Amino acid sequence: MTDQDLKPLFAAAAANLVYNAPLSEDRVADLVRRLAPEGSGRRALDLGCGGGELLLRLCRAHGIAGDGVEHDAAIAERARVRASELGLDQVTFHAADATTWTQPADLVVNVGGSHIWGGTAQALAALHPLTRPGGRLLFGEGFYRTEPTGEVREVFGDMPDLAGLARATVAAGFRPLHVAASTLAEWDDFESDWRAGIEQVGTPQARAFADRRREEYLGGYRDVLGFGWLILTPA
Repeated sequence: MTDQDLKPLFAAAAANLVYNAPLSEDRVADLVRRLAPEGSGRRALDLGCGGGELLLRLCRAHGIAGDGVEHDAAIAERARVRASELGLDQVTFHAADATTWTQPADLVVNVGGSHIWGGTAQALAALHPLTRPGGRLLFGEGFYRTEPTGEVREVFGDMPDLAGLARATVAAGFRPLHVAASTLAEWDDFESDWRAGIEQVGTPQARAFADRRREEYLGGYRDVLGFGWLILTPA
């Protein structure tokens, strides 16, 4: 299938997810608690926010304002509708390129979005000046739990282990306050829900794509690819 054929399938997969990451509600609650801002007048920023659910949870829990930046205008509009449904008028969603954002915030979020800047090191370098002194950055990023096969590495590229990922954040000028990783159960739920969105399309092409993804996950990168959750503060 061509990239044009795959685009609506990826959209269908994402539309079936609350969070486009291996993230459970228990972890959301824990992260929201850990990211409680100190003082009043604080502002949050989610770069590459997708549907914006995590940003909305943070802003609602802590009574703060926020900005979500998402390059896909249709997804940004869905996030605006969700904010309106929740009565969170203090959260603004922008259909824009996250690399063009220049306004720092006290609480910055980037989950699975390092590719926006071209990789982990580049993302951390860009996010450091956007995280105010004393603020927090929630950085969600992939890593290898175990040594990948050549086929898996060809798909996901070169990545460190979790310790290497933490070292990269220190090299970028952050101090890690919390380092954790998605569980296998979170991964299984994420992958299943992702494929279920494609299954709902119902075409032979969609089913073939879902079959391929299932085989790649169960027979390839399950328990090999990890996802780290790091809460960082500028050094």
